[in-house]
Amino acid sequence: MNNSSQPSREITISKEAPLTSFTQMALPGSKSISLRSLVLAALADGVSQITHLGVCDDTDFMIRALVDLGCDVQCIDDVHIVTGHGGKFGKGELQLNAGLSGTSTRFLLALASLREDETLLDGLPPLRVRPNQYLVDALCDLGNQITKVGELELPLKIVGASNWGSRTKMRGDVSSQYFSALLQIAPVLPNGLMLEVDGNLVSEPYIDITLNEMSKFGVSVKRSGCEFHVSPQRYQPTAVSIEGDASAASYFAALATIHGVTIELTNIGNTTTQGDYGFLEICEMLGATVTSTSSSTIITGPRNGLKSLPKVIDMSAMPDVAPTLIAIAPLIPGGVRIEGLSTLRVKECDRLAVPAKHLADLGVTVRESQDAIEVDQFFSSNSRSIVSLQTFDDHRIAMSFAVLASKLGGIKLLEADCVNKTFPRFWNTLASLGVNVDMTDY
Repeated sequence: MNNSSQPSREITISKEAPLTSFTQMALPGSKSISLRSLVLAALADGVSQITHLGVCDDTDFMIRALVDLGCDVQCIDDVHIVTGHGGKFGKGELQLNAGLSGTSTRFLLALASLREDETLLDGLPPLRVRPNQYLVDALCDLGNQITKVGELELPLKIVGASNWGSRTKMRGDVSSQYFSALLQIAPVLPNGLMLEVDGNLVSEPYIDITLNEMSKFGVSVKRSGCEFHVSPQRYQPTAVSIEGDASAASYFAALATIHGVTIELTNIGNTTTQGDYGFLEICEMLGATVTSTSSSTIITGPRNGLKSLPKVIDMSAMPDVAPTLIAIAPLIPGGVRIEGLSTLRVKECDRLAVPAKHLADLGVTVRESQDAIEVDQFFSSNSRSIVSLQTFDDHRIAMSFAVLASKLGGIKLLEADCVNKTFPRFWNTLASLGVNVDMTDY
């Protein structure tokens, strides 16, 4: 992400190059787990230590916001030391900035509700149009006063409840982050919380991550059907280590698969609760071999080309890696239809419309509907000129299409610094694997 006066970069991958046949690499720490660990450490009463935190724009903005809330956060070598105050935050009017992070916005909205003084929550311009209304409505139902400042979704003015309710119901068809936000603050509420899901709950594996991280800080949650029951409890300060990011793993699993090479991911294994690890099952369907331990994963791509997939793949449980599959879909024999994508419409950009247009610009036949995309197999021509693709400051668009570019060549990605949002060293890592990455400031 580039939001300063410094020049941005464009990345050109002009041709396919043989990737290194075997590579060992560590992924950045999971962004999802990192953000949750920071929040839970802030809600604990005492000093917690977080090792291998995912260092990126999203976690940087979260750390600044927690400091603004009155928490002490120090970093010594690879350990972040967070001093929390049991959910009691600083007094007086505050302003918090979530940057471009939708996850941080929802989590900070819930944290700000624990303060009785006014908090103004804002973010960078693209974040201001992302939806928060269901979470806002639930928090207001529990006794908070939350109002928009202007016509967009942000900024929001939050005045926390002086008399908290203990039960609310919220629609689950837009974002699981709303539920994670409420569940995380639930133990420190005076009477706990009973949270009911209205309808289907999308991206449910991310709820599993939240509950798993809460348990590490000594808190338990009971679930009965569509209801979560959280009694009043105290988060215990603790020491946690962050595993590799499963969403980031999808790019390197895809690279190994489409190039027929072996990549070992040394810091994520088969005990992870990250739902995006399920992308490896798709790689296996495409012909890759995946072997794993509790702490590492090896992906070896097929030597004789990709296998075809079932005609329809549902990605509703792991939407963050859906762009990876969409990007490599033109390489899949017989093409593929990918469904369950409605939540992609409300991310950093429209992650369904943008990939559809990019693939069409590359000459791929694409059919897009409200929550699905059908991509035909594509037979590229080596004579094709360089095609420039906008990333719309969306890190997942940039990284997904970099994977496709490593096979097709002839692709230039604009605003390439957007990868800083979650994976600042992505381009260097890609180059270290043998991809021809040409970086140019502009």
